[in-house]
Amino acid sequence: MFINNFSTPDTVKGITIHNVSPVRGGDSFLLVCNDVTFLYDTGFGYCSEVLYENVRKALGERPLDYILLTHSHYDHAMGSAYLSVMYPDVKVVAFSYAAKILEKTSARIVMRSLNKKAAEMHGITEFNDYVDHLHADITVEDNEIIMLGSHAVRVISLPGHTKDCVAYYLEDEKIMLGTETLGMYVADGLVMPSFLVGYQMSLESIAKIQEYDIESYFIPHWGLISGEDVQIFFDDSYKGHVLGHDTIVDNYKAGKGHEEIFGLFQDLYYTPLVQEVYPFAAFKVNTDIQIPMVLREEGLME
Repeated sequence: MFINNFSTPDTVKGITIHNVSPVRGGDSFLLVCNDVTFLYDTGFGYCSEVLYENVRKALGERPLDYILLTHSHYDHAMGSAYLSVMYPDVKVVAFSYAAKILEKTSARIVMRSLNKKAAEMHGITEFNDYVDHLHADITVEDNEIIMLGSHAVRVISLPGHTKDCVAYYLEDEKIMLGTETLGMYVADGLVMPSFLVGYQMSLESIAKIQEYDIESYFIPHWGLISGEDVQIFFDDSYKGHVLGHDTIVDNYKAGKGHEEIFGLFQDLYYTPLVQEVYPFAAFKVNTDIQIPMVLREEGLME
C-alpha cells in the first residue's frame, strides 16, 4: 500500500520524478523541472558512486543544481559528499543546525560506523570514503522561502526525530518533501515512530505539517502518496507515535525493564519490510535512545 518505487519516471504537476536510490533504505529522489534540477536526500555513502551514475543517466547533459537534505543522518546525507565532488557547482541545502552537525568530527565518526554496517548488510566490504566532503553551501531557517529556479520552496522545521529535521514545501505545486519526524510505514496502516529528541515535539510537528495544503507527500524511505492517502498517512503517523509512546510508558509502569521494552518494540515495528531497508544496528541505536527519552519526558526517569 502506498509504495511507489518509480521504476520509470513519474510526473507530478509538470515535475518529472526519478527514483535514483541505489539501494532500499538509502533513498534519493531526483526532481527535474524545466529550469532546475534537485535531489531530495542522498542516502548512504558507501553506494554514492552508484547514486551518481543513476543521477547522471537521468540528467544526461543537464547539471544537478541543488541537493535538499532533510536532516544530517548518515542514511539521508552521506551521498551528498560524493555528488558535490562529481557536480562541483551543485548547491547543498540544509537546515542551519544540520550544517553544523555535518562538519563535526564526532558526528562523522558515528556516520562512518553506521555507513559501514549498512554496507555490510548489503554484502559490501570495500568502498570509497567521502565523509570529509560533507558540507552545506546554503543554510536555511524555519519558514524561509528559497527559490529553486522559478519554484518557491518553503522550509518547515519539524523537530522530533532530530532537532535538525526539515521538510520542503513546493508552494505552487503543493508537494511536500517530508522528513523522518513523521515516521515511515512498516506494515499496512502501521507507522513506526522515530522520536529521538522529543515525543510531544513530534506530535506538534505532525500537527504543524497539516496546516499546509498538501496534494502530494513524500514519505522518507517509502515514496510518494497523493490525494486522500496524504491525510491517511498523517492519521496513521499520529496513531503510530501514540502507540510507541504507550508501549514504552505502560510497560515500564508494569515493571518491565529496558530490554523487555526493546523486545516489544522490535516485535511491533521491526517488520520484514523494515528488515529489508533498515540495519538492525541502526534500529537498536534509535530504539535505545527512544525508550529513556520518553521515560524522562514523562518524569518517570531522571
